[in-house]
Amino acid sequence: MNRETIIQTLKKFDFVMWDRYFGECESLTFYGWIERKDKYKDFLILDFGVKPIWWATSSEKYSKKIAEMLNQDHSRCNRVEYFMDGNVIRETTESVQSKNINNAKSEVEDA
Repeated sequence: MNRETIIQTLKKFDFVMWDRYFGECESLTFYGWIERKDKYKDFLILDFGVKPIWWATSSEKYSKKIAEMLNQDHSRCNRVEYFMDGNVIRETTESVQSKNINNAKSEVEDA
């Protein structure tokens, strides 16, 4: 993929602040940060070295949108804290309460 095509693709993700990239020529990988309401940021990684573009994100909010923007299938991301104990970031009580409120609102809107 040429430089201009990569730049245009990165610019489409206007909710991402691109930070770093690595690789050479046809195998470039970029990562950036997505703002959140809590003290954390979500990441987005785009790897242009494979086709279709490989990607990964920690953003529950933007995950489906990213998949759509890349014309790819969406798969749900799961929290590591539910997989193992130890060196993991735990969901805060505040974010769990906020998520429960948002889920309840969605259920009401869908009804």
